[in-house]
Amino acid sequence: MKVHRHIPTYPLSDFIQHIVYVSGSLSTPYIKELPEGGINLVIELNENTLNTVYPEINTDCKKEVKNAWISGMQKQAILYKNNPNSTIISIRFTVGGFFSLTKIPITVLDNAGVEAEAVFGSSFMRLYEKLLNATALADRFALIENYFLQYSVEENMGYHIVRFINQHIDKPIDWLIQKSGYSQKHVIHLLKTYTGFSPKYLQRVHRLQQVITEIQKNKTHIDWFSIIHRYGYFDQAHLIKDFAYFTGLKPMEYLRSQLVLDENELVPEMILQFPNDNPDAK
Repeated sequence: MKVHRHIPTYPLSDFIQHIVYVSGSLSTPYIKELPEGGINLVIELNENTLNTVYPEINTDCKKEVKNAWISGMQKQAILYKNNPNSTIISIRFTVGGFFSLTKIPITVLDNAGVEAEAVFGSSFMRLYEKLLNATALADRFALIENYFLQYSVEENMGYHIVRFINQHIDKPIDWLIQKSGYSQKHVIHLLKTYTGFSPKYLQRVHRLQQVITEIQKNKTHIDWFSIIHRYGYFDQAHLIKDFAYFTGLKPMEYLRSQLVLDENELVPEMILQFPNDNPDAK
């Protein structure tokens, strides 16, 4: 598997966290995308390839997607069937960055696997054709940046507040509201408008990402007791329950996924599932 990560130049970097190119087959049949609080635009570069997404944890529901689709509004991890014929570019927006840049209401992204053309219109399909015709990866990254630079890249006050809250999301909610200079009702409204989520949910997602980073950095010598207390869990049961809610896995199951497959290190927000994890068999 080949993975290339590209960080957009300023000012687009204020709205897009990174652009990742992934090609090559994996031995695992399923890939899980973890929630991060930001929108993810996935572009399939093999035009006739269908991809299967399972929008919810532990469900029989599945959806076929092709060309390009959007995820990120789901509150839990989503599952993809690993397609050996797939070559993708994944565009991860910052928390609140998608709405601030495009002004497209978050409410239209209420399901995983929303077709990008339905969201962006015909201009996106013109971009898609250019991406298919481009041969150099650098040219593809440049095409994507130029496409999103057509939108206004000036920060507004609402996004400034959302960015401030996200940068300090580990602080108490009362502190965040006081520092914002706005009422609690207005802050919650801003977060819902820009991210689709409440401050409490964003705090839980941030804590999940901190735990995931901790596991990735200390795979062979994890101090679970330290993690529980450092990140504000009541006890081991609280950690397990919260982790499983978002990922569908217990922390030890996630750790095993990291130890078994080196490829997990390449795209941290993804989990490569074990071969015997088959949602179609449920």
